Amino acid sequence: MPTFLKVILVIFACTILFAGACVIVGVNWWNHHKQEYLEAGQKAIVEGKEFGKGTDNRGCLSEAVARYKKSPGFGSAISVNLFLKSCLKTSRPAVGFCDGVPRRTEFVKSAEWQLKQCADVDIRDSYCGQIFGLVQEYCESERTEPQETSNQESPG
Repeated sequence: MPTFLKVILVIFACTILFAGACVIVGVNWWNHHKQEYLEAGQKAIVEGKEFGKGTDNRGCLSEAVARYKKSPGFGSAISVNLFLKSCLKTSRPAVGFCDGVPRRTEFVKSAEWQLKQCADVDIRDSYCGQIFGLVQEYCESERTEPQETSNQESPG
């Protein structure tokens, strides 16, 4: 067997062993931490529903941004997204909240809008767009007319 083939086989075997070790470590970590993440997620949903009852859409978004700024990162992004989604469902509509919000299927406009919103609130990481993606999702669910007329906010 040629030497280069032996080297390739050794590299392949090491890669398989490393991938297997990563899977084992990941599963072990998840088994030890899943309950705390599930509880934190449930808590964020309850807090969002309660907070939303006393504010409007803008209040939900402001609180979500403030929470994320206190503790940015992957875990916080998940918790903040759960908070915001449940808050928007129970909050009062805010006049003009959805004005200028592009549909999620308008990929270029959507990405540009999310980047601008993140810059406006001074968050510059890869998870910020998810917050504003939820705003888009909410606004799409609230729209009953074609987008051209969506700048007219219904009384609420």
